[in-house]
Amino acid sequence: MKAILEHYSKDQIKKASSIKAIFMDVDGVLTDGHIVYDEAGHEFKNFHVRDGLIVSHLKRFGIITGIISGRESAAVSRRCAELGIDFCHQGILDKLSVVEKLAKHYGLKMKEILYLGDDINDVSIFRQCGLSVCPSDTLSYVKDEADLVSRFKGGKGVMREAADLVLAARGFMEKLL
Repeated sequence: MKAILEHYSKDQIKKASSIKAIFMDVDGVLTDGHIVYDEAGHEFKNFHVRDGLIVSHLKRFGIITGIISGRESAAVSRRCAELGIDFCHQGILDKLSVVEKLAKHYGLKMKEILYLGDDINDVSIFRQCGLSVCPSDTLSYVKDEADLVSRFKGGKGVMREAADLVLAARGFMEKLL
């Protein structure tokens, strides 16, 4: 899809054409990074509907989706179950080792993994995966490590942009439309 791909470099498109899995952080990527608690201690997060809608289409084309978060949250577990995300690993301190184990589990090469992250604990994965993407409101030193800085802020459609890029680069978007 020319309209989607015109926003990206040839290198970004080439990398996206090899992607078979999208792994992502949550806070600051799928959400705006704010964590809200009510008086009873219940946690609230805002997720963008466009990020969720694309998951079923990724699955249709065999693209694995998964969460690797440093925090634990019932809201995240619920969202993952609701969307049918392939895995949801929370409370992870060493995210890179989990990504490497998941790559082996799914029979993936690291270059076949797109990783969405926004902070220091995601940079080691950026350096190893096939395509790294961060929100536009990420810290500058994290942006410097990413292959692609999204046009969107965290929680405002970053995952959707990355997914659309992969679907278009792999020739699947035309089949969706």
